[in-house]
Amino acid sequence: MPKTIGLALGGGFVLGAAHVGVLKVLEENGIKPHMIAGTSAGSIVGSLYAYGWTVDQLDIMIRKLKPGMFIDEFAAIENFFVMTIKLIFDVLHLPYPFRSPLGLMRGVKLEQFIKSKLGQYQFENAPRQLAITSVDITNGKKVIFLSRQDRLRLKAKGDQVFVSGVPVWQAVRASTAVPGLYEPKEINGYLLVDGGLRENVPAQVLKALGATTVIAVDLGNDGEEPKVPRNIAQMMSQTLDIIRSEAIEYVLDDNADVRIRPLLKGVGSWEFHKIPYIIEQGEKAARELLPDILRVCGRR
Repeated sequence: MPKTIGLALGGGFVLGAAHVGVLKVLEENGIKPHMIAGTSAGSIVGSLYAYGWTVDQLDIMIRKLKPGMFIDEFAAIENFFVMTIKLIFDVLHLPYPFRSPLGLMRGVKLEQFIKSKLGQYQFENAPRQLAITSVDITNGKKVIFLSRQDRLRLKAKGDQVFVSGVPVWQAVRASTAVPGLYEPKEINGYLLVDGGLRENVPAQVLKALGATTVIAVDLGNDGEEPKVPRNIAQMMSQTLDIIRSEAIEYVLDDNADVRIRPLLKGVGSWEFHKIPYIIEQGEKAARELLPDILRVCGRR
């Protein structure tokens, strides 16, 4: 009986370049996922791949990424100033007359980048089934974006919500809103942040959608002992890692048939100059597990 293959792509900001290396190995061996679920960086790569971007196209795009494409320089300074003033007002128990930002950056450049790549896409016309995960920071629920057809046939649990009718780029913007770094994205009354806060590798939704085989790509393996963060980006990244580390083991144990964990020792979430190395590590990790991947996909 043919396998229905699902591919779960995890978050990790620039570490998401490893997904391209994994996809290269899968395609070389004739393994093409029927459905894709992505969180944070995985939501960007996963969405583009679901809509027909080739591995070569993804490789070229990712190698061109620079930090300045995602940093709102002046807005960050403004937000930091406003948040500092708000803190002083709170300490003095004074009413604050302005809106306080919910992140260091508004995410203007991030949103522009995502919209430029995914602006024309809708979940309903995806060549492959697609699911994007995020978290409502207000109540902690997982908010999962998918097509209307998929939403109608799935039954949400108490800690999750299924949403359809939203453009893909908006779902991806929500899924990439790293708490504290970028302001949340408000969609349909939900205040949404990075899906990695609850499930950094969204394997669970693929099983719910009917995948018989799930290949999961987990970018949380750096092979190093915990270290003191050197900047705010590392601080945010390490905070998320701590929150999600135990939860992800539980989810993948129950829902992933193969877990690909590229060894990304010494690579930070914002080290764009290491993108070629990150891609290589994704490819290497997938090749090492190729016998297992072929087996669970019914190729051996």
